[in-house]
Amino acid sequence: MNRVKGFTLIELIMVIIVLSILSAVGVGLFSSSEQYTTRLAADKWLTVLRSAQRLALLKQSNTLVLNVNIAQSAQAWDVGIRQGATDLNRFAVERENITVRSSTSDFTSACNSLPAVAFPLTLYFDGYGNATNASRVPLSTNLRLCFSGQTQSEICMAPSGYIYEGSCAP
Repeated sequence: MNRVKGFTLIELIMVIIVLSILSAVGVGLFSSSEQYTTRLAADKWLTVLRSAQRLALLKQSNTLVLNVNIAQSAQAWDVGIRQGATDLNRFAVERENITVRSSTSDFTSACNSLPAVAFPLTLYFDGYGNATNASRVPLSTNLRLCFSGQTQSEICMAPSGYIYEGSCAP
C-alpha cells in the first residue's frame, strides 16, 4: 500500500497563523511614528489656518482683521486666534523637532534652502477671508510653508486666504 505524503489541514492552518503573527510584528519594526510627525504638524497648521479663515468669514468685520499669532517654544507652537481685543481661540501644537521654513517668492527650491520662519509669526485675514497684512492690504503672493523633520511636508496659503497642502504655484 502506497502512503500519500503531504501536510494535514491543521498543519497548514498553524503555519498560516504563525506567519501572520510574524508579519504583523515585523511590519511595525519597519516604520516608526517619527516618519509621520512632519505630516501631522503640517496638517495641524492647515487646520488652524483654515479654522481662522472660517472665523474671519463668520465675524465679517469691516474694521477689524482676524490675526493668527504663532509663537514657538522648545516643545510646541503656541497659537492664538484673535480679533481686535477678543481672544477667539488659544491652544498649542506639538512641535517634535520640526523646523518651519517659508517663502513668498521661491516655490521651486528644496525646503531646506528656504529661510526659517522668524517667530512669532502673525498671519491676518479680513472679513472676506482674504489673507492681508495688519493694515488690511490684501497680499499679492502665495505663502509657502515647509515643515522639515525626518521627512518634509508643504502647505500653501493663497492671497485669497485658501490654504491647501502641497506645493505653491507661482
